[in-house]
Amino acid sequence: MEEGKTISMKKLILLLLILSLTNAFSQEYHFDYFVKYKFQSKQKKEKRTENFEFLSIVNSKDYSYKINFRAESRDIMTATIIDLKNNLQHYFHVTNTTFPLSKLNFDYKYSKRIPSAKKQLEDESKRRFFRSEFVGKQNEGLSRYLINEYTNGKMKKPRVSAEVIFADFQDDLSYIGLQFLFDYYEIYNKVKFEKNYIVKSASAKSENLEIVLSLDSIEPQNFDIKINPDQLKFQN
Repeated sequence: MEEGKTISMKKLILLLLILSLTNAFSQEYHFDYFVKYKFQSKQKKEKRTENFEFLSIVNSKDYSYKINFRAESRDIMTATIIDLKNNLQHYFHVTNTTFPLSKLNFDYKYSKRIPSAKKQLEDESKRRFFRSEFVGKQNEGLSRYLINEYTNGKMKKPRVSAEVIFADFQDDLSYIGLQFLFDYYEIYNKVKFEKNYIVKSASAKSENLEIVLSLDSIEPQNFDIKINPDQLKFQN
């Protein structure tokens, strides 16, 4: 009788261990905002103007991952979860873009590992230098800032100068627009504010480039995407 209890207990422990390992290797993501920005870049020397739309879904409480959308054609849209904490990218076919979105809108295809993501971010952090300055309030309670990026820690001559208009927001989404404006994912570690903001519009100038950014739409979301270990399919 005691032997039977011991075997049952061992089976239970093994089952709990398997479940805990399954949860440990599952990739689970929560999302609470869809954000769309319009982006225009002008290259002075080449006299070339390009227009883009950046569509993202984020978790306002966790900046380490987000979804980026890409229109492959008029009828086909794909989405990628960029997960810097786990050095992973997950690729999906988007079956429907009707709001509110849910996990059913994302058909998982495959994943890729991001080699040396942590080291790349650490190296980039060492060569990115920023300074922000509050200029004043504008109409409708908007806040105007000047944000400069410098080539080194002496921060004498700006490499990029930007004028950014922020709107007050219930959560801090300021980093999303700044990521696009300065092409720097971890800018939230460099430029911080005492209030919760979202970038309403911005313009930036460097030696050969002018950028104009504007917020097109923002939609609250509330859904999770979970990828279990037995679903993961890796590609090189």
